[in-house]
Amino acid sequence: MLNTRLPLAVAGFVTLIASAPAAAQIQPGRVYRGGDVISDAESGLRLTLPSGWSGRLSADGEWFDLTPDTGSGRIIVMADELTDAEARRQMASPIELAGRVVLRPEGPVREVASGHLTAPYSVAGMVPVHQATIDVRITATGLGVVFVLLSPPASAAAQQEVMREFAFSLGVAEQPVRAAAPAAGAGQGDEWQPYLRGKYLARFFTRTSYTEFTELWLCSDGTFAYNSQGGGFGGGASGAARSAGGGRWSATGAGRDGALTLNWSSGERTTLALRYDYDLNRLYVNGERMLRGKNEHCQ
Repeated sequence: MLNTRLPLAVAGFVTLIASAPAAAQIQPGRVYRGGDVISDAESGLRLTLPSGWSGRLSADGEWFDLTPDTGSGRIIVMADELTDAEARRQMASPIELAGRVVLRPEGPVREVASGHLTAPYSVAGMVPVHQATIDVRITATGLGVVFVLLSPPASAAAQQEVMREFAFSLGVAEQPVRAAAPAAGAGQGDEWQPYLRGKYLARFFTRTSYTEFTELWLCSDGTFAYNSQGGGFGGGASGAARSAGGGRWSATGAGRDGALTLNWSSGERTTLALRYDYDLNRLYVNGERMLRGKNEHCQ
């Protein structure tokens, strides 16, 4: 969910469909106003935009971005498969956003209502000074809808009420319409090589006094870049480990299973098992779930 180095967001905001005045595919860049309803038939999610705020889907469809019609502030909305335990664990740790903006927990993760978590954060790396609140609503269908509020201190209390009202507007269909999983080898869209071309993959892991993240950029020209960092934080900080590299990549296979080969510039070769869970829309590399985000490094 709260993966580092994604552009003020995490992988997985569901593609939305605007339901007012008529159901139609939401368009990146189109502005939606307070009172508009956005919904998604496949996930069953539905949200009503708060009065006095406007929003639009990001160009890559990864998150929905809202700003007040007057003044400053920002609410980013994302969704991904998420359990209550996963959300609590990740919300209790520092979160690094794009541009070296870091959210640091300022209090415990609390339960606002059943399946609705919230936590306050200080914000480092933003000028002027902002503070943050993250709310997460866990749905009965296994999705976590994440609301990230960045606001000036003077507006924080009022904007927290707006975000909370927005989060409470979330509706979830009991039986969302699921897209049928494509059969293995059904076509180019189901082959691993074209699917991974231009992708950014990331994995975030945290436990008591330790956090780490891994990033992999798979460029369309066949090159790749890799970055991995880990270490302690807070009172238990114990130093950090960091590695980076690159080379050329290729992928084989189609359907649920495949293989990713990394030919490093050092001359070494790494082969990783690929698996795609169509039912849960999850990607696994060597058995580890990888999040997918916007590739800001290469095409």
